[in-house]
Amino acid sequence: MRRLGRPALSKFDERLRACGSPRAAGFMSILLRANSDFLAYALSRKGPLARYAGGATPERVEVCLGSMLIFATNLFARDEMRNEGSGLVGLLAGIVGWEPKQVMLRRDNLRKAPRSEEWMLYSWLVMDLGGERPAYDAELERSFGYNYLSYIGQFRAELERAAAQPK
Repeated sequence: MRRLGRPALSKFDERLRACGSPRAAGFMSILLRANSDFLAYALSRKGPLARYAGGATPERVEVCLGSMLIFATNLFARDEMRNEGSGLVGLLAGIVGWEPKQVMLRRDNLRKAPRSEEWMLYSWLVMDLGGERPAYDAELERSFGYNYLSYIGQFRAELERAAAQPK
């Protein structure tokens, strides 16, 4: 995973320095690190994405990390993500290399998800790795959601400190 994720993280860091304030860079860097670590677990033999690990390439891992960054930003900055004038959508688009409309569509999909937002993320990751949209599985949804939220929750205090930094 480190070999596959390193090129994507380098691109994201470079884009982040180019388009983000120091405060935004600190916040997004934490989310990127947390999500890359979780993705490494998820693609491991015992992880929820293990069966898709064969499809992991540096390009696909970059797309996965982009999806995860949008999801995590929405998780921790939901109100700001809703605010069209905040610039957060544009910042995310710049970091992940997508058009702002693509980021807005992902954000809106999360708000209107027929299942949990975590199931939406799982589905995105499967498709990002070259798989077909998975059929709904309540047990997998609970397991993936619990694992992801537990893992990312470990970074809450660090994210709060980064968000509190002066502009």
